[in-house]
Order: sequence, then C-alpha cells, then structure tokens
Amino acid sequence: MTQGDEGISGTALRKREAFLQMMEDCKSRKIDVIYTKSVSRFGRNTVDALESIRTLMEYNVNVIFEKEHIESMKVEGELLLTVLMALSQNESKQQSDNVKWGIRRRYERGEIQSIPLGTLQGYDKNEDGNLVINEKEAEIIRHIYDLYLKGYGRYRISQILEDEGIPSNQGHTKWSWSTVEKILRNEKYRGDMLCQKTYSTNYLTKKKKKNMGELPQYYIENTHPEIIDKRIWDVVKLMHERDKKYEKAHYLNSCHRDTEQLPLIGKMVCKQCGYTFVRRKYKKAKLQHQYYWCCGSFYKNIERHPDKYSITDERPTQLFVEAWNKLLRKKVRYSKVPANVLEEYRREELEELFKQGPLQMFNYERMLQTLDHMEIGEDGYADIYFYAGTMVRVKI
Repeated sequence: MTQGDEGISGTALRKREAFLQMMEDCKSRKIDVIYTKSVSRFGRNTVDALESIRTLMEYNVNVIFEKEHIESMKVEGELLLTVLMALSQNESKQQSDNVKWGIRRRYERGEIQSIPLGTLQGYDKNEDGNLVINEKEAEIIRHIYDLYLKGYGRYRISQILEDEGIPSNQGHTKWSWSTVEKILRNEKYRGDMLCQKTYSTNYLTKKKKKNMGELPQYYIENTHPEIIDKRIWDVVKLMHERDKKYEKAHYLNSCHRDTEQLPLIGKMVCKQCGYTFVRRKYKKAKLQHQYYWCCGSFYKNIERHPDKYSITDERPTQLFVEAWNKLLRKKVRYSKVPANVLEEYRREELEELFKQGPLQMFNYERMLQTLDHMEIGEDGYADIYFYAGTMVRVKI
C-alpha cells in the first residue's frame, strides 16, 4: 500500500491527511513496516515527526528511511533521527526564507505572479490565471459605492442590499456592515493591489497575522481591470477617513445614524462642547406629546457649558432648507480652492444639484448627499456645513 501527501509541505502535520490516515492504519494493526525515501519526506517538523515515530514504535511499527539507512526500531535509530530531522527542519526554514526573499524582491520591482481571488466579489479568473471582471457581480460592487457616495452608511447599505434581495458572492442574502466596509476599502476594485497585508508568523504552522507595520507593504498599480474608477475610489477613501474623524471629534460610535424619521440625528453639533444634539420629550403635561433637541452632554453627566439651550423638533429640517436656498442664491459660494479630490467631487455634484432649483420642503436624499453637519450655538445662529467645503449661517 502506497500513501503520499501530494503537494503538501511536511512542516504541518495537521494538513497531511494521507499521513494521518497512515497513522490510524498503523494503530489498527493494518501496517507493520513503513518505507520512506528520506527523513525530510517523513516530516520536517522535528517535534511532530519524532512524536509520530515514538507512537509507531509503541505499536511495533518499524520505519525504514531508505536514503539514510536508518530503522526506527534499532537502538541508535532515534538519536540519528533527531539529528537528521533537526537538520531537515532547518533546511525547510532556509527554503521558506528564500521563497519569502524572492517574493519581496518581486514586489519591490512591481511584479506579481498571481492575484489571490479568495472571496473577492466582482472578479473571476480566466484560463491564464488573470483576474477578469464578472459583470453581474461588478454591478453589485458599483451599487454599493454609489449608495455610499449618496450618503448612506455601511449598516444602512447592508439593509438596502438585503431588502433588494441581492446575494453576496457566497450566495447569502444576509449582508453585514463589515462586509460592506471591506468592499469600500478594498484597493483591488480600483485595479491595484496592496501586497503583504498579512504574513506567516511561523514557517511550521503557517499561521497568518495581519501586517501592522512589522513588515514592509508594497502597493502595485494597474495589476488588473478596475471595477471602480480610481478617482471615485479615492473620493470614497477620503469619505471614510472623514467619517472616522467626525466620530472621534463628536463622541459617536457611528456618524451614519440618521433615518427618514430622524434625518438629522448625529448631524447637529453643539458649538460649545462638540457633542451631538439628542431628541427629548417634554415632561410638562401640556407638552407631553412634543419633542425638542438639545446638547447631548447634559444627559451624559458631562457639563461642558453652563447654559442649557434647545431648539424645536421641526426646526432642524427647516434650517437645512433655508441654508440650501441661501447657498443657491450666493454668487460666490466657495472662499478657497478645493482641499482635495473629495471637495472637488462634492462641488461638481453640488453644482449639478443646484440646477434642480430651490427646495420647497425638506428632501432627505438631498440632505444625505450634501450636508456635512450643523453647528448649533447659544448665539441664536446655526452654521450649516456642506461636504463641498462651504458654510452658510442661518438664524435659528
């Protein structure tokens, strides 16, 4: 009976199915002698290999190593095997180091042998092993980016995809916000590849670890066809960075908390302390069915300014409409050149939306697409900041 692990390294015993089956056959008394070409073919992990040999000896199974002329059941067998297996393990490490060195040199030259597909949605591999666009899946990727550009957050996008019955590349109809975030941040969709995102911590176990700066990373452009235009991908990247800064600055877990019922939650900020406004119900009997907005620091036992002030429930949406129409009337809307490609993109978008004219009533989609945030102050004014890098002051 012949058994072998085709194409599997001898460093990881748990991955060698044929070897493990052979061990079980020995324990079942189906095998009493094992012939192997060399020590390195039996195993390159010294500890695992010696443990396996000792187990086999308990079952009176002799292992004969043809190249080295060693038999495990002989007196001198284990000592010689220990030395030879240690040498074999060291050779395996050197080979692993040489392979890694070669891969990194290719990365430095901008060369890639192949791009791993894995669970990457939107692509297939052709006969030559190159990535090609799967147009049906690519439409889903473009849809996700488009929703994010329109102001929808990761969690809301996952809900929309589920409501529309759109399957993931695994065939699931359930979407998580983390999957959406990975898609929005994956450079492969712009046709590039960041190499060495992970690395092996141990050449024996092959355990992978996320590269947090322990090793250099290599960014290689134009490695395969793009699904998302590079400019759009850069805009989305800057939007994501802006969201993270906004959340940190205003003590939020997520800046995309709005709904059509509460469109400006998380968007109204206190000028004095930076906390976002919260919606509260009046306690007075005659006002028990009415709500108002006030600084959230008062309800977190964080007194950052002495005076409590509030605005009526309907006023925030009115402020947006007034600010929009006021900005539309301005001849000079921007005081400086765009700070980056995101502001540039948002200005182009804003000018296109202005062609639709003034707002007669609040528009949720328009707000999502254009409003950065509102700063509400005790001075009786609200500063309305738009994504395009401009601000309008409106009386509260």
